[in-house]
Amino acid sequence: MNKYFVFVPQHIEREVEKDIQVLSELEAERQALVRLAQQAGELSA
Repeated sequence: MNKYFVFVPQHIEREVEKDIQVLSELEAERQALVRLAQQAGELSA
């Protein structure tokens, strides 16, 4: 067990999970935009 482990109340845990979900959705969008930009760059090159 991690000695730095701190008990986190259930509702805070759910908030964190929601934040992580939002972040991963934003990251997925960012990666899609990067791919589109790369494809556009290849087309114009």
